[in-house]
Amino acid sequence: MSCPVVPPVAFRQIWSRAHSGVVRMVSMLSISGIAIGVAALLLLDAFMNGFQGSIMDFLSMANPALIVTAPGGGCLTGRDVDLVRALAASTPGLGSVSPYLEKAAVASGEGGSVAGILVRAVDPVAERGVSSLSEGLPASGSEAVLGSELAARLSVLEGDSIRIASTETVDITSSGHAVVDTIVSVRVAGVRDFGLAEYNSGLAVVSLGTAGALYGTTGRFSAAGVSLDPGADAVESSAALSASLRSEYVDSRYDRFMEAEAFLTRHENLFRAFGLERFGMTVVLALITVVALLNLSSALAMIALEHRRDTGVLRAMGATPGHILGIGFLQGLILGVSGCLAGSAFAALAILAVNRLVPLHLEDSVYWVDTLVARVDPGTWLLTMGATIAACLAASALPAASALSVPPAECVRHE
Repeated sequence: MSCPVVPPVAFRQIWSRAHSGVVRMVSMLSISGIAIGVAALLLLDAFMNGFQGSIMDFLSMANPALIVTAPGGGCLTGRDVDLVRALAASTPGLGSVSPYLEKAAVASGEGGSVAGILVRAVDPVAERGVSSLSEGLPASGSEAVLGSELAARLSVLEGDSIRIASTETVDITSSGHAVVDTIVSVRVAGVRDFGLAEYNSGLAVVSLGTAGALYGTTGRFSAAGVSLDPGADAVESSAALSASLRSEYVDSRYDRFMEAEAFLTRHENLFRAFGLERFGMTVVLALITVVALLNLSSALAMIALEHRRDTGVLRAMGATPGHILGIGFLQGLILGVSGCLAGSAFAALAILAVNRLVPLHLEDSVYWVDTLVARVDPGTWLLTMGATIAACLAASALPAASALSVPPAECVRHE
C-alpha cells in the first residue's frame, strides 16, 4: 500500500454514490456549517473595520492628525512653529504644519441671541494641507465658519453677520456693569457639520488676522497641527516627532519643551469600546464554527462507520495505521477547505454587493457616518481561514483514530 492511494480513497469515501446518501448529506451539512461560520467571522471583521475606519476618517477630516503643544498650556511662537516644520520635514510620514489659536469668546446674532463659543483661528491656506477645518473660509477678510448647531442657536445663516466679543477684555465698572472693549463683527462665510457634537455646538473658525484684532495677539498660537502622509501610523509618527522635540530640548539646542500627540488618542475610549464590542461579537459568531466542527466530527465518525469494511480490507492488504489516519485527516481537510472556500466566496460577494451595489445606510445623527462600508484585512482573512482549517484537522483526530480501534477481522466479519 503506497501513500498515493490515500487521496482517492478519501474522496471516494466522502462522495461515492455506491454507499448511503446520508453520508453525502451529512458531509454537505458540515461544509455548509463551516461556510456559515467563516462567512460570519469575515463579514464581521470587514464591516467593523469599515465602520471604525469611517469614523476615524470622519473625525480626522476637521482636525489635524497630530497636535504639537507646549505642556502647561503655554503659547507657541513663530519660532516654535518653524522648529516643528523643520522636524516634520525630516521625519518620515509627516507632512504640512499649520499653527492655530484657540480661545473662548461670546457671540451674538443679529436677533440678539447670545452664545459662548470657542474661536479657532487658523491660516486658511496652511490649514488646507492639514485638515478640512478651513473649508469655506476665505484667505483674507473678517469672516467665520460656524458649526451647524451654533448657527441655529444664533439664528444666523450663511451671509449673515455676527459679533464676537473677547472674554479676556471684560472690565467690571464701579456700578457692576460688564464692559467689553473688543468686539469684532464678522460675516458668516459658511455653516458646517464638523463631525463632533462639541464642535457643531460651539466652534467658530476664523482667520488669524481676525483673532489678532479680537484678542490683540500676533504671532501667538495654542498649538500646531501636523498632517500625515497616506498610510502613516498616527501613534508611531507622534512618538517619533515627540522624540525629536525632546532631543532638541534635552540637548539644549532649543529652550522650549514641546510634545506631539495623535488627535485620535483623545478618543481612545471610543475605539476601546469598539474593540470590546468586536471581541464580544467575534466570540458569539465563533460559536457557529464550533457547532460546525462538532457536526464535522460526527460526519467523519459516520463516514468511518459506513466504510468500516473498506478500512478492514485496506488494512488486510497491508495499509499501515498511518495510511488509515491519513485518510481520516484528509477527509477532514477536504471538508474544512471546501467550507472555508465557500464561506470566503460568499463573504466576498456580500462585501462587493454592499460596497458597490446595495449600500447600507445609517442614521448619520447617531453614527457620524451615513453609509456602512466594508474594509477587508487580508491578514485577518488568512488567519480566520487558517485557524478554521487547523480546527477541522483537530476535529478529525478522534474519528480517524476510531477507525483503527477495530481489528481488520472484525471489520469484515459481518459484511
